[in-house]
Amino acid sequence: MKKIRAAVVGYGNIGKFAVEAIEAAADFELAGIVRRAGAENCPAEIACYEVVDSITKLKDVDVAILATPTRSVEQYAKEILALGINTVDSFDIHSQIVPLRRSLGEAAKAGNAVAIISAGW
Repeated sequence: MKKIRAAVVGYGNIGKFAVEAIEAAADFELAGIVRRAGAENCPAEIACYEVVDSITKLKDVDVAILATPTRSVEQYAKEILALGINTVDSFDIHSQIVPLRRSLGEAAKAGNAVAIISAGW
């Protein structure tokens, strides 16, 4: 069975647990971690993974888990969906979920990808 290659975008509290979940899932493998600083000052616990400053530097990513601040989800998702990479986020500004769904739905269709929004953690 081919494993799903997932990238984690953002490495704060949510990103750390997303990495742990991917490590524990037999049908997933971690394609890499995207941080603003890339590998600079990389925490020791992720030094064994590919740590980059742009998802475009990772190979064969099937899905990006967006562990970014909620207000930046739309920007990151649109950029990643345009690359044809599926996204999953935990957007939690309830009054903005419907507009986000419209926006990312259009971006996903244009990129031939899927955007799963407000999945929660």
